Amino acid sequence: MFKNIIISIALSISFLGTAQIDTVSVKSIEGITNKMIELISGAKDEPRNWDDYRNLFLPRAQKIFINRKAPPKKQIRVMNLEEFVRNVGPLYKRDGFEEIALGLTVNEYNGIANVFQSYHCKNLIGTYEKRGINSYQLIYANDRWWIASTTFTNETDENKIPNIYLSQENQSKN
Repeated sequence: MFKNIIISIALSISFLGTAQIDTVSVKSIEGITNKMIELISGAKDEPRNWDDYRNLFLPRAQKIFINRKAPPKKQIRVMNLEEFVRNVGPLYKRDGFEEIALGLTVNEYNGIANVFQSYHCKNLIGTYEKRGINSYQLIYANDRWWIASTTFTNETDENKIPNIYLSQENQSKN
């Protein structure tokens, strides 16, 4: 019996050590949006923590990519979280990926928020580098923020990110 208690305690301790979910980042809008880009960023061949990533989102959340340079019927790509992890996740691991926030603009009212997070991203093999905006629709419930959806689009030569969406140090000096 004593042996069973020791085994139970050892298993509990090891489970607690490996099952830590970040609960601090989801307490603030800046925390959850920065955590999202932190979790997709990493070196080549580095696995991403998709369980922590899923923890940021509502179960039926969507990821929407708008590509104005694509043909008209292919300009909008909508994925649920599992499609995103399955389709885009392997590219992030294979090529490495880095995304950093360049600014954050928040509109919040009564437990809902719309957030523009401007970004700079690139893969780490040198074939992709862009700036753009992540638009988050957030909901505050159960003492934390949840991502209901994200829509993101890249900057183009014809459509630059306005300075209003960039932190002062990232604004262009036109």
